[in-house]
Amino acid sequence: MRTDTATSLSSGIGPPDRDVLAQILRETSVPLTAGQLLRRLGLPPDRKKQVRAVLHAMALDGVFREDALLGKLRGEPDLPLLAEIVITGHDRHGAPFGRIAADEALGRRAMAKGGQPIVFVHPPLSDEPPLVAGARVLTRLRSVGASRYEARILKRQEPVCFVGIFGGDEVRACDPQSTCRRTVPAEDRPGLKAGDLVQTDDDGRIRRCFGKLDDPLAVADMGRAEYGLPEAFPSDVLSEALRLTAPDTGPLPAGRKDFRSIPFVTVDGPDARDFDDAIWAEREGEGFRLLVAIADVSHYVTPHSAFDEEARRRGHSVYFPDGVVPMLPPRLSEDLCSLRPDEERFCVVFDIRFNAEGLPTNTHIDHGVIRSRARLTYEQLEAMREGTQPFLHDDLGRAWIDTLYAAHEALRAARIRRGCLQVADRDLLRVELDRQTGRLDVSDSRPLESRHLVESFMIAACHAGAQVLRDKGKAALFRSHADARAVADVPRLPAVYTAEPARHAGLQLDVYAHLTSPIRRYADLTNHRMLLEAIAPEGSPAQATSPDDGDLLALAAHLTVTEARAAEASTTMRQRLLTLWLCQDQERIWTGHVTGATPDGALVTLTETQATGLLPFRENTDRKMLSDSCGGSEACSGAAASSPEAWALFSLRKGVVVRVRIAGLSRDVFQCIFHCAGFSA
Repeated sequence: MRTDTATSLSSGIGPPDRDVLAQILRETSVPLTAGQLLRRLGLPPDRKKQVRAVLHAMALDGVFREDALLGKLRGEPDLPLLAEIVITGHDRHGAPFGRIAADEALGRRAMAKGGQPIVFVHPPLSDEPPLVAGARVLTRLRSVGASRYEARILKRQEPVCFVGIFGGDEVRACDPQSTCRRTVPAEDRPGLKAGDLVQTDDDGRIRRCFGKLDDPLAVADMGRAEYGLPEAFPSDVLSEALRLTAPDTGPLPAGRKDFRSIPFVTVDGPDARDFDDAIWAEREGEGFRLLVAIADVSHYVTPHSAFDEEARRRGHSVYFPDGVVPMLPPRLSEDLCSLRPDEERFCVVFDIRFNAEGLPTNTHIDHGVIRSRARLTYEQLEAMREGTQPFLHDDLGRAWIDTLYAAHEALRAARIRRGCLQVADRDLLRVELDRQTGRLDVSDSRPLESRHLVESFMIAACHAGAQVLRDKGKAALFRSHADARAVADVPRLPAVYTAEPARHAGLQLDVYAHLTSPIRRYADLTNHRMLLEAIAPEGSPAQATSPDDGDLLALAAHLTVTEARAAEASTTMRQRLLTLWLCQDQERIWTGHVTGATPDGALVTLTETQATGLLPFRENTDRKMLSDSCGGSEACSGAAASSPEAWALFSLRKGVVVRVRIAGLSRDVFQCIFHCAGFSA
């Protein structure tokens, strides 16, 4: 301690020096109380209040976010706890929640113990832009249970990307739950029209105009900008891609097994271009042999290359109705790694045997080469099963189809016996946007068992690979899902990446890891590298450089965020495009139910599309509607049915079923406006 500082402290002149306090805490091996700090400073007991005041100020300034100071104080439960939070989702009421940032000492310590605390964030102030997945905020935390915190926002940590709808002299947020507005300077207004979708900075300056509110292409472009998604690959990544070549058709490289005689097929959606998994199955006695071939992306994307750094930064491919923002450039994702028919491709092949009850009996994982026989869609595979579409090859006929579905039924029965979380089919409307013509199409997509079949096979492969990684003691990115049951008013928390083997409660599996989509998920690529190292013969050169614990923890936190961003961006754009499509037909009657209320009316969510719109309290008095209060047959006047008493009785009760027509698209926020066409029991 410096002499002048020690003199001032002992003489009672001024508050205790915060730098000295911090240094004492850094050097201690055990947490200290304020009283113990006082004694180490040589101060009398009556200075304890001053010490606590300085500690409080240090906490508010974020001093205790430093790794060397975290947890060094005890006995101070009211001391403010600050941390940077990354938003990863929203609950059913639209309130944001997130995870502690990967570079925060508090987050690293929690992850080192096997978890990522969930943080429920108070919504931003009404004049602040909405928080989207991936947004970073500095918050003040309060513990509300084991691995759970409540947070109040102190400030945004990144330049705010505010997108909204221009009207008059201001821009309003597209989110119906936000009242954020930004006044546009007069010099930026020429050329703008009411209803234009724009991006502004925090001062209201226009950075970009996307187009009209009712233009699907403008909506798509705005969504990419809103979530900060990259528009192009760096030049060094594209240059690296041009130097790559496809596998030779000659002798196999050392260490690769020949699976080219197996009639693998890929099964994906009709718009898919990146085919990263292929399947095949046969019966073995009463049980089954399942082969799952996964594209060997690690053959092309080596650690710390330009490819690797860009793929890590992106984390996930993001799929939209008008295309994809890929994790890997098209040269890889749609060509060299994609398991296209009749082309040789390097793969990791999971050879899984299981009995008639769906329980695994033996698993072998190989470095291999395959040649897919066909590219099927889910609809085609289902049609083959139903006998409405001819089979493509002699060796892919009725017996093979029946075997596939029987294997799937065995695996599904095993999941049901385990008590696996059952999730109903959602998003049964296919939304498609043609970038060339701007045409927006929405079509029905019936539930298909073929989708669940592929899902069953991928789960089996991921579980098998995760067991190998765990049993071999390999560092990897495992999936942790701590609670599969929803609790009232608490969102069902999604699974997250963790650096330690963990139970997946949703699937009721002892360990699980993503391994089947390395073209679109960086976690799968990382795990492939570790898996190939685990299955390599003794004495083989290392396949990859194993990440250290700190890097793996940071990567797990980063990929949890990029996964959430990809999911939210896809869902948001899909819902906005559905809203545009709904407004094209104002005669059709839709069924929905009341999910909330605003000062202007009831929020109604349509059953078929899951789109939410506003049913205003006051409608045109010439419009009539039917309700159960009129016996189901009498026509009530619009004035009577729209009275506050009637709306309080019917519309403001959550869950009430209502029939509506589309009146139009709100010019204030991105939302349908409904007219009531009647109530249902």
